[in-house]
Amino acid sequence: MSGVWSLTVTEPADDLQLLSEEELRAAAGLGPDDDSQDEALAVQGLQAAAALAGACGIAKAGYDASLLPLRGQAPLTLKTETLIQTFRIRYGFASPKLLLGRWPALSVVSVTVDTTELTVDDWELDIPEASITRVSGNGTLCWPCGRVIVEYEAGFDDVPTDLKGYAARLVNLYSASAGADPSERRVEIPGVITVERWVDQAATDVFVPQDILDALARDGYRRVLA
Repeated sequence: MSGVWSLTVTEPADDLQLLSEEELRAAAGLGPDDDSQDEALAVQGLQAAAALAGACGIAKAGYDASLLPLRGQAPLTLKTETLIQTFRIRYGFASPKLLLGRWPALSVVSVTVDTTELTVDDWELDIPEASITRVSGNGTLCWPCGRVIVEYEAGFDDVPTDLKGYAARLVNLYSASAGADPSERRVEIPGVITVERWVDQAATDVFVPQDILDALARDGYRRVLA
């Protein structure tokens, strides 16, 4: 990543859940019409969604001032949101490519260098990688030192089946381990399962099995921003 950057949410996700009400019930081993655990399952579903977003390396963001009374850090989510990312590119760190903090990048609303808004011919968007390359004709240019502001939409409108599967597994695990000792950071059943606690900054203490972490990396969902 070139220089330093900040990220704000201008249009939050309508719903942070990765699973529907029926899918949450199925994940807990309940029938489709059994609403006896809906309140607890809704919480566990949000825990699973936040845990997966954190495990994927989704960048943290704050709420834009226009969203008052929403304030402070916005919840991590893999669902679609509109964001503004402000890059401050230092001398010696110029690069043709800027990595966006959220992915997949669905669309770019605007790209502004200092006070000049670029046209769509001045940049190219890599959707899966969520990167923007500065272009000129058939060649590339380095982004200039100074401030670059990118407003874009990123996340999943339709949650991929494999992510739903990971979320369902987590909900099943959380439901089965409800009431477990929260001081335990590692639980291992030799030859069966090994899980580690992943601690969300919002104080939601949840399990993420290592095999899911490995699968997220294998499937290209995990990314570390530098």
